[in-house]
Amino acid sequence: MLRSLSISSIFAVVTLAVFPAYAQDVAAGEKTFKKCVACHDIGADAKNKVGPALTGVIGRTAGTYAGFKYGSDLVAAGEKGLVWTEEKLAEYLEDPKQFLRDYLGDTGASTKMSFKLKEETARADVAAFLAAQHEATNAPAPSDTAGEVAKVEEPAMSVEDVIAAQEFSEAFLSDPANVEAGKEIWFAQCTHCHGFKAYPGKAPKLKPAKYKPTFVFKRVYKGFKKMPAWKDTYSVDEIRQIVAYVKSPEFSP
Repeated sequence: MLRSLSISSIFAVVTLAVFPAYAQDVAAGEKTFKKCVACHDIGADAKNKVGPALTGVIGRTAGTYAGFKYGSDLVAAGEKGLVWTEEKLAEYLEDPKQFLRDYLGDTGASTKMSFKLKEETARADVAAFLAAQHEATNAPAPSDTAGEVAKVEEPAMSVEDVIAAQEFSEAFLSDPANVEAGKEIWFAQCTHCHGFKAYPGKAPKLKPAKYKPTFVFKRVYKGFKKMPAWKDTYSVDEIRQIVAYVKSPEFSP
């Protein structure tokens, strides 16, 4: 009996050692990754932005994605043998600068990436999402079947048509549910550039009292200069909720 319990305990310890307690909620990771898309692109046609494209990052040697100019310390980490795994990415996301300092044994090491994701579960979810994208990108394309009915796609509205179609009633703008939903997105995403800690240099300080709701929607949906077009990340309804928060009395960057 005691021997059986002992073996079971050992098995449990070994299992935990082989399979780390990282969350595997890919859907949650995709949602959290929205915080990253201002700087990083992902997908089969991903391009380098402020940060390197993250397609295929799992299994990649650090500092080696073609066409992106990395900081010297991240390149040095790659030369030392750093290869991105889910676990390593999750560690890096907690504090990129400290991660490199620990890895290189250099208290002066630094990185261009200032973003930190402190919540352990969120970091693991993002790593799982990146791993899932890597697998999807490298999966063989499904073959067509003879009996498959071709999908008929309705023509999409143009960017300008979507913007022109927006109307904001007082009821919508003052709805607490819309304001709260917009606030959640604002603090998850927009404060990286527009928050008070981002001044000066990141983005101009906002003066929402001077903006019409349709103007705010246009800027968020279409993007402007260095600001990305958030239409590729958030739905029209979500962007409308951002507008509701920005125009609300409780708005605070």
